[in-house]
Amino acid sequence: MKTLFLIDANALIHRAYHALPPFTTPQGKPSGALYGLGSLLLKLLREQKFDYIAAAFDRPEKTFRDEMFEEYKATRPAAPNELISQIKESYQLLEKFGIRSFEMAGFEADDIVASLAEKFKSEDVKIIILTGDLDALQLVDKDRVVVMTLKKGVSETMIYDDKAVLGRFGVRPEQMIDYKALVGDQSDNIPGVPGVGPKTAAKLLQEFGSLEKVKSDKVSEYRKQVSLAKQLVTLKRDLDLGADLNGLIFRGLAEDKLKTYFSEFGFKSLVARLGKNKKEDAPSLFAEDSVTGETDAVEDVAFLDNGSLKKSVAESEKTKIGFELKETIKLLHRKKIELHPPFFDVKIAGWLIDSSGNDFSFEALVRRFLKRELKDRKEAIGALHSFFSRKLKEYGLEKVFEEIEMPLLPVLARMEERGILINRKFLKKKSGEIKKKIDKLVSEIYKLGGVFNLNSPKQMAEALFHKLKIDPGGRSKPSTEAWYLETLSSQHPIIGLILEYRELFKLKSTYLEPVESLMDKDGRLRTNFNQTRASTGRLISENPNLQNIPEELREMFVAEDDHILVDLDYSQLELRILASVSGDEKMQEAFFDNLDIHKLTAAQVYNVPLEKVTSEMRKLGKTLNFGVVYGMGARAFARQTGVSFEEAEKFIEEYFNDFPRVREWQEEIKQQARTFGYVANLNGRRRWFLGMALNNPRLQAEAERAAINMPVQSLNADIIKLAMIEVSRMIEEKRLSKKVYVLLSIHDELLFEIKEDILNEAAPVIRDLMEKIYKLQVPLKAGIKTGRNWRETKAF
Repeated sequence: MKTLFLIDANALIHRAYHALPPFTTPQGKPSGALYGLGSLLLKLLREQKFDYIAAAFDRPEKTFRDEMFEEYKATRPAAPNELISQIKESYQLLEKFGIRSFEMAGFEADDIVASLAEKFKSEDVKIIILTGDLDALQLVDKDRVVVMTLKKGVSETMIYDDKAVLGRFGVRPEQMIDYKALVGDQSDNIPGVPGVGPKTAAKLLQEFGSLEKVKSDKVSEYRKQVSLAKQLVTLKRDLDLGADLNGLIFRGLAEDKLKTYFSEFGFKSLVARLGKNKKEDAPSLFAEDSVTGETDAVEDVAFLDNGSLKKSVAESEKTKIGFELKETIKLLHRKKIELHPPFFDVKIAGWLIDSSGNDFSFEALVRRFLKRELKDRKEAIGALHSFFSRKLKEYGLEKVFEEIEMPLLPVLARMEERGILINRKFLKKKSGEIKKKIDKLVSEIYKLGGVFNLNSPKQMAEALFHKLKIDPGGRSKPSTEAWYLETLSSQHPIIGLILEYRELFKLKSTYLEPVESLMDKDGRLRTNFNQTRASTGRLISENPNLQNIPEELREMFVAEDDHILVDLDYSQLELRILASVSGDEKMQEAFFDNLDIHKLTAAQVYNVPLEKVTSEMRKLGKTLNFGVVYGMGARAFARQTGVSFEEAEKFIEEYFNDFPRVREWQEEIKQQARTFGYVANLNGRRRWFLGMALNNPRLQAEAERAAINMPVQSLNADIIKLAMIEVSRMIEEKRLSKKVYVLLSIHDELLFEIKEDILNEAAPVIRDLMEKIYKLQVPLKAGIKTGRNWRETKAF
């Protein structure tokens, strides 16, 4: 059977424009999207055999959908001139590939693709539709019409046939129109049925078969709206385009013609790929020709590659460009030189543009973004600065970079320089106590189960499940994870001893020993605050980690003589953010009325008055609140709370019934991730989710959980960072740098060391700054606790 290849050119070039860097031709014209389209076509047309081929484009005029619904695509920003010029040029690009293009006023590219597919599917051909979105899935017809979509950037593709559509969405291809009508389409501004997300839509269609047969009060209430949505999402299949198969014959790549064309645009890597027989991947997020190594003409900058800088330059108004500038700030500070802003740290810029990587070393940035070796470090820094400056602007990340990440550098430098004082006597005493307890536990465990390596899961499993014959609860491969062992604890006393040993060994190896070995001679412990470890933007404390110190060990962190430790903690910050971004009125009212949100949640899901909520109920409500933020499923909720899986499902369902906008918002976020390949918070900070289309339920569920958590957790991180910057600014302005010190950032809280004589004046001012630093839909609240050591801080 011969193959017809239909290309939704408009969707692909939009995808390439947003996925690839904004590099330009030798003549200075934008060309990143053209590169992506050309690279993908070159890859596909050389790797697969197509007998016929055609492409479809949108027209600039209004479509019949705009006439039906004025708000259609109204939320989409106007296409930038850089994209429009490349769309126009893409006609020529397709012509060089030997591909005929079609368009029709009043209709969109996917209508044209649908009409061509409908016309030719009765012929003896297999039809493959290449597109950048999933609207075309309604056209899938067994194995005669399949849809090829992009999985990652413009490099990886996947094929949707009947089984793949059913596997991902839970409905058949012919039900996709009804499915989209129920769910709506945020990217096209098509309203669906409020409260009906993908899972509910799939269940309704599985039960009733079609939209018209669905029996649901919610759907009936919005019948007119959903009917309009159905008309909007239905692709036209009857356009007369005057096409016949003989006019669409693909005669192979005219490589000489393409070589000349690619050379004119400066696509050196595409020229190099012509003539080669090997299969090569197209670029994913960033392209090979993204950076040439030349820097833009920039005035008033100072490139720092070793910190050796004159005081006059360091304290000037020039932009200081370098790698890991926090270390440079500390180095110069030791030489009594202040590095004045503005700053441009290429490491943080690269991470902000795409935080999905694990390696943000200088060499990794050069390899990843410059795509070639640059032996001169200053030249490489200049090239990275040039590229990252453009990319930050294109992605709308300038505010986050310039107002949050860069001003934070000197703040973190000062925190790392100050460190936190350790009570040596407490440390020594606690270490001795825990060592004795561990030795005793090890002796008791060995008496019961014989000698084995307690830190080896394999040896432990052998001792427990083979030697002692403990029933693994039906598991063929029993686990030695703590949560699983807890379920078996009643079977043998050794399990309780092992769990206790693990807790104490963790205290010893993770906290006490690192503190002892890393503490400086002056008794202070100096952690490193890493800005580029977490994709959400959270600060990570390293060497040692001081953000997860157990309560019983906080006593070893103390204030200097005539100073007090002051802990300012935001009250339920992530839930306040969730209430604000989701727009859930009931949740917002709770914060305005100063209600206990965990108690309210418990009252809602148990259907009891607030005054009847017990402490156990509240505990479950708290787990439910934070579980929802992190996308927790019923299985994890059941394991954490001890309720059955069925009860967990009911609690979660009841939660979303009581706070309906939370579920709707989460579905909107997941759709945004699928449509655009990323999720952004209110400040524009983004995280990429290019693998959302993976046909793997487990990986897709993980990506969805991360996507719905990102706007909340990343805004949490931004608010904490902004608070640190503003408080540090106040300290400088009031000349309190020798009396007020920021010590630690611990997710929702900040720890300070303040001289006693100004405690009553400084603490309320800091709290006021923290509460006013960011305007949400609900008020921010922070509490103050003070004490001589971190554990014994009490309400101020």
